[in-house]
Amino acid sequence: MSKFKSACIFSTLAATFLLMPPESDAAGVTARAKFSFDALADCEQPSVKDFPVHAEGTGMLSTDRTARLDMQSNIEGHTEYTAKLGAKPTEAIGGSASLRVAGKHTLKAVREYPNNYIIVYMTVIGNACSLRIENRLKPGKRQYAFEGKTGTALCSKPRIVRSECTPY
Repeated sequence: MSKFKSACIFSTLAATFLLMPPESDAAGVTARAKFSFDALADCEQPSVKDFPVHAEGTGMLSTDRTARLDMQSNIEGHTEYTAKLGAKPTEAIGGSASLRVAGKHTLKAVREYPNNYIIVYMTVIGNACSLRIENRLKPGKRQYAFEGKTGTALCSKPRIVRSECTPY
């Protein structure tokens, strides 16, 4: 049950980030970075407290406006996501995911669930990279709902305890 909860929270985080850089070999890469983060999850359904979530991977943005995210986590194992920058949100388990430009050097990935959003900002400027993850409830909602392979987890706000990224 605790794996389910973590999977749901991780899926949300991953899905939000999911729209980070994909690209074809023929396309030129404009930005790429390695990232990792750790979070703790407390859920009522299933009942679990301080479940550790760890993920790491790479993201790429190509000149043809495609993005790719390749990620490994202790919850879902290896996952790979691809999206088109600025395209309509794509369907994902329990919601949708989208990728937008949030500034000259910043990409914004949004993972929507029935009760909440996970928003990831990745900024790459030269040899510097920063990663910011936000969890937001939708108006009128009181719990975060994360969908996973085994169902829905109802949780309090996930706590990001560490996040980092490095351009390469």
